[in-house]
Amino acid sequence: MNPTLVIDIGNTSTSIGYYRNGRVSGVRRCSSGFKSTEEVLPLVTAKPVDAVVIASVVPRVNARWKRLIRAAGVPAPLWVSHELELGIPVDYPQPAKIGADRLANAAAAAKIWGTPSVVCDFGTALTFDVMDGTRGYIGGIICPGLPLMFDYLSEKTALLPQVKPSKTQAVVGRNTKQAMQIGARIGYRGMVREILQSLEKEFEVKNLPVCCTGGYAGWIFKDWDIAATIDPNLTLKGLGIIGELNL
Repeated sequence: MNPTLVIDIGNTSTSIGYYRNGRVSGVRRCSSGFKSTEEVLPLVTAKPVDAVVIASVVPRVNARWKRLIRAAGVPAPLWVSHELELGIPVDYPQPAKIGADRLANAAAAAKIWGTPSVVCDFGTALTFDVMDGTRGYIGGIICPGLPLMFDYLSEKTALLPQVKPSKTQAVVGRNTKQAMQIGARIGYRGMVREILQSLEKEFEVKNLPVCCTGGYAGWIFKDWDIAATIDPNLTLKGLGIIGELNL
């Protein structure tokens, strides 16, 4: 039995991997708005597959990806939406507006950790997806991601530079760059802590299961007193799980 090709099309980059028996392998990344089919085609034809499952939050590039999939000669893809079986109910006023990646995260969390639980996805935006013990997926919280925070400071001020997250443990910055990095590290952790504590109060539970994914998850949770499972392939696992439920 061949694996399932799972593709997560994000705002900036796309993750491509192979899912089989609860595991993801061979993960590669490319630009979501790739210019040439030839540059991405090898990523989706590296192995024979029995199915393809795609989540996209960038509608303007979907036609491009559809053409790529046809050119690759792989099975017609299953595009994730709330109308599919997710392994968890969706109790949300306008379910069509839930990002496909968030649905995949919910499917993975429900199967692996059960409910209630929460998924934190540290991408261009920071999203919290919340699963209730009886109602299933009930919604979430959306915050600016770390890249947006740094980009905004640089773009909207005359003297602040473009910087990236740093591992500095300092509390007071001795230069502008360090001051910005400390503000992100301490301030961002404070925001995440407050949100998670509020969710625990809402559910009246202690030690709410938290799973984190996305590029900056490890940077936020490393050596922190808040326990969380970090799984960089969580969304791809969710896509594979949705494929198992619907194909």
